[in-house]
Amino acid sequence: MNESPELDYHALCVDTNILREAGYAFDRGLLAQLDQFAQSPVQVVISEIVAREMQQQLAALVAAARAALEKGLKDVQAEMLASEASAHRARRAVLTGEPDEQIAQRRLDQFYERCDAMVLPADTVSSREVLNRYFDREPPFATTGNKKHKFPDAYALMSVEKWAEEKNYKVIAVSRDQAWREFCDSSERLSHRSELGEALQLFQPPHAAARLLAELNACMVAAGADYGVAASIHESMKGSVEDGEIGVQANSEFYWEADEVYAEYKDHVFRCITPEQVDMDLVRVTEQQVVIRLTATVTRDVHANFSLSMTDPIDKDELSVGSQSADVEQTFDSDVLISFEGDFAGGLAGVLVKSVELLDEIPTVEFGEIEMDWGRDDLEHHQQDGARSDT
Repeated sequence: MNESPELDYHALCVDTNILREAGYAFDRGLLAQLDQFAQSPVQVVISEIVAREMQQQLAALVAAARAALEKGLKDVQAEMLASEASAHRARRAVLTGEPDEQIAQRRLDQFYERCDAMVLPADTVSSREVLNRYFDREPPFATTGNKKHKFPDAYALMSVEKWAEEKNYKVIAVSRDQAWREFCDSSERLSHRSELGEALQLFQPPHAAARLLAELNACMVAAGADYGVAASIHESMKGSVEDGEIGVQANSEFYWEADEVYAEYKDHVFRCITPEQVDMDLVRVTEQQVVIRLTATVTRDVHANFSLSMTDPIDKDELSVGSQSADVEQTFDSDVLISFEGDFAGGLAGVLVKSVELLDEIPTVEFGEIEMDWGRDDLEHHQQDGARSDT
């Protein structure tokens, strides 16, 4: 990579917590936007500490997925009377003999290659340098509380800072960790951001897509001309909200299973900084593509039908006691990534909405207490059953 003095920042460094919150989704969402730096003047740097933490956490996720698949295959055999041979073929089609750690490392290597990332070794920093910071109570070691668990952060941040000093670079470090913020505040080479979208905006040309952003902002805060863009965003948001998996939670005196679960999109509102300005980050600009991050408050109605049952106190069989339907209105916040394609220099009139992604996992729907709505005949029948079970 050639040094580019015109850049405000020359490199981007990401902490483990940012990658973990993104679900290690390297091929979608904000993490996928890091590939814009491949073959560019900007270098993506990953501390060896972060690389090893990611490898361990990804390996744990692979192990959990493997265990879930094994349980699922056993359930299929039991419930569908599938043969062992069929389960074995399914197992071989999905699972390999490759260890979890190697699968995790292969995913990481592919990610590093896509964004041309550099893994910085931690041993460029001596233990003496780290110990001096520890006993002098310098960031990332807090002046109070347990400082010992910050040693990995110290090696990670100090190795990135040393590399930046050698290159005469300025680095954006993205982390939710307060210790990273404090270290960056004390560093001449590192600047801190807590949001990846906000950090990516710093690397975009300052006047790129200015007309597009202005017109997009105007149509979101006022009913201005949008050339069908607002309708495209609306339909994409509707599809994402209604087609995604729906987690259900409820309480009941009976055993319950939820079926016929579906959601109906109602509305979304993008967060504003002021009444006239939508909160948006420009995270990617290419010749014919613009990607923007926003935050939306989404409202939807969720329907579920609960099949209720109870255990017979005498023979211990499970008895169905009927079903109950319920509807809940759910509101949640999510970051949204919108990709536009076309001639963005012409504003909204020159682009089409390519994709809309909800970046945050939609929370579980809480239905509260589910009670059986006994009709008069049902109530008498239920009371008679209870009386017989007592005799």
